[in-house]
Order: sequence, then structure tokens, then C-alpha cells
Amino acid sequence: METLKRKNGSIRYRAKVYINHKPTSKLFDRKADAEKWKRMKLNEKEQIETYGMPIIQNITLQEFSKIWKQNQSGLSIRSKDAYYGVLNTHLLPMYGDEKLKNIKIHHAQRLIVKLSENNISEVRINFIIRFFKQLLNDAIKWDYLLHHPLKNLKKLKEPPKKEMYWLPNQISQFLNANQNDENYALYVVALNTGMRRGELLGLKWDKVDFKNEQIEISRTRDRYGIKETTKTGKVVYVQMNETVIKTLKSLKEEKRSLDTVFVNAKGEELYLEHVSDRIFKDAIKRADVTKIKFHNLRSTFAANFCMNGGDIYTLSRILGHSTVEMTAKRYAHLHSSHMKKAVQIIAFEANSSRLAHDHLRLAVNE
Repeated sequence: METLKRKNGSIRYRAKVYINHKPTSKLFDRKADAEKWKRMKLNEKEQIETYGMPIIQNITLQEFSKIWKQNQSGLSIRSKDAYYGVLNTHLLPMYGDEKLKNIKIHHAQRLIVKLSENNISEVRINFIIRFFKQLLNDAIKWDYLLHHPLKNLKKLKEPPKKEMYWLPNQISQFLNANQNDENYALYVVALNTGMRRGELLGLKWDKVDFKNEQIEISRTRDRYGIKETTKTGKVVYVQMNETVIKTLKSLKEEKRSLDTVFVNAKGEELYLEHVSDRIFKDAIKRADVTKIKFHNLRSTFAANFCMNGGDIYTLSRILGHSTVEMTAKRYAHLHSSHMKKAVQIIAFEANSSRLAHDHLRLAVNE
């Protein structure tokens, strides 16, 4: 049993067990809880060595869905409606009586065929399959399943989707209308750094370096809480401009939280779904600007970065993408007015072409 001491002096306990030669561990505030969890995992290990799988795997998809629903208190009403709709309309009617341990990739493929026959769009089918995979992923996290049967299932190719973003006048209109919003600083930093929603809500003051004027992105927040990793698994450093520095210093002086950067006025941490489904929607309505999603603040930063002369290679580093190709595919598209201006750099016609040729000949001779 490993004992870990926090900065505030409190103690946490890490229990670790090796199953199939792979370590699995978990942190607890109470030693008794850590010991209980370890006994449970050791019992599971014994079951695997004896039967090839933990006995708890006999649960059906229908039975697990009830357990899953009981653990979704952090979801917004809108998200619950969407997920429960997928469960009740598509997954449970087909596979509700199927044991989790018996679900294979062909079950998902059969579901895809049925959805396609009912003229459901590729985008909607991918959403349904993505939720199916997340459901099984939660079953693994909660020790109801050993391996993910849909791990190698690829999503369907979707029609090209136009990336949504705001132009400078819309950004100004949005920020001016929300200067008194308790989440104003969150919007400013999002628009000036291109950070992901989970990275912003997982940001703590220990990763804000005012001396070197940069933010270290090494944590993220998902619907289960803070994770000491990022989406790509890499640590990314974002340089802060003067606006971000001023905004964060002002926020720190308010002392809403000595730990987490972005919290509400009461010092309470923000939930991902709550930010997107309620807080940000209210802010858009207040500003009367084009409706976009919170993650489109990232594409807003990227598009405006390019339109103001930023190159795609630098943008790729700022956004923390694994490849430049990924950045180019998503954000190299620019607003039509900028493209009209850009193409004027080259303008060939009879006289100008001859003049350009003469200049080139003289340059070569020199």
C-alpha cells in the first residue's frame, strides 16, 4: 500500500494489483477503502486464473445499462436524453439480453447494417456506435468487462463538414456582451489560446507560469474528473499573449480557487456538459451572434490565426496536434474574404508576365 501526501498535508492511499502481468491501481482517501478495493481485485485475479474471466462478467447489457444510468449524475438533461434514447431505441432492443462477455464486433456491424437500411445518416450512426463503445468502455473501468470488443471498429466515412468559427467582429460582439459574465475569463483564454474545453477546465494554477508567460497543458478534465494526461498523451506548452496574462492575473487576484483556474463565482468546479449545454448557450444568446459549440472556439482561434498570417506548422504546435497533416485538414480552410485577398498576390497577364520574365532574366545574369 503506497501512501501519498498532498500539498495541503492530507493523505491518500494507492492500492496496486497485477492482473495478467499488467498493473492496475487506484487512489483512495481512506485506507480501508483502498484495502477493500485491493481484496476485490485479488479475488478477481483469482477468478481469472481459475475460470479465465471474472464471474461478474455474466451481467447482461440490459442489467449493466441500469447500473450505468445510476452513475450519470454529472450529465446534463440534454445528454441524458440523447444517450438514453440510443439505449432504448437501438441498443437494448437488439442486444439487451446479450451477456457483456459475449458481445463481439459483429454485433456492432449488424447494428450498423440495420441503421443504414433505415436510412439513418452516417453522422448519426457514428454517434450511436461511439456511445456503444463508451458504454463498454465504462464496463471495463467498473470491472464488468475485461477487454473492449469494439476497440478496432472504425467509424463510417461522413460527408465533409464545414468547420464553424467566428470572425473578429463576432468575437468582439460576443466578448463585449459577456464582460460581466462570471465565465468571461474562460472565454477569453479559449479564444486566445485554442485550448480544448477539457484542458481549460482541468487547468490548475500550478501549470500557469507567469514568469515565462506560458501554460503547461498536462491535465484534462473529462466527465469522470481530472486526469493527469492529455488527449494526445503529450505535454504541450502554450505561450500566453498579453491579453491572456492580464486576464489570468486578474482572475487569480479574485481568489475564487487556490487550486483550479476556472471555477464559478462560488469557487465550484465546472462540469464539461454544463459549460457547453447551458453556460455557453446563454452567453451566445446574450450576445446575439452565430450559434456555435464551445469546441468551435478552438477552430475560431485556429482560423483567425491563419487569416492573420500565422503558418500551419506553428498552429499545429500550438494546438498540440500529433501531425501537421491533421492541422491542415481541419483548419487550413480560410474565410472567403481572406482568400480573395490572398490570391491577388499573383496576377498574370500579358504585360505583367513579360515584365516578371525580364526581372527574372536580369536577376539570373547578375
